[in-house]
Amino acid sequence: MPEQKENNPENNKVNNQETSQEHTAKGKPGLIPQNELNEIKQVIAVMSGKGGVGKSLVSALVAVGLKKQGLAVGILDADITGPSIPRMFGLYEQPTPLGDLILPVKSKLGIMVISINLFIPEEDEPVIWRGPLLANVVKQFWKDVAWGKLDYLIVDLPPGTGDVPHMH
Repeated sequence: MPEQKENNPENNKVNNQETSQEHTAKGKPGLIPQNELNEIKQVIAVMSGKGGVGKSLVSALVAVGLKKQGLAVGILDADITGPSIPRMFGLYEQPTPLGDLILPVKSKLGIMVISINLFIPEEDEPVIWRGPLLANVVKQFWKDVAWGKLDYLIVDLPPGTGDVPHMH
């Protein structure tokens, strides 16, 4: 019978949050730190290699389901090429600045939402950005949005993996 390891958090990397320096030292990409106002416990990424398969709908339904369980939830609409989350929640107002940070828009259910769609004047205006510019917007939404305390942040990712690098 194989030897069982005791239930030690050091043996469980899911429970053992490593610092960015530890990740980099092990040859893994560094973590992008949260800002000082945020305490995000769990991140759920919704992704697919193909567009039009319902990622945004799944993101919205997961967020609503978690919120109905009494949890604090936010959605980072990283699908910058087709940002539909604000429309699903009936959101049209722009996010509010808070010093150097941005306050996400709160839905009627109390779900915090940030999306490029909330920053452009016309909702149907196409956003044609590629590569590094897309990645920088997603990173900025992570670092510069004042989410506060969230049990879950749902990240609705763009289709495919070619333009936005993984943010471990």
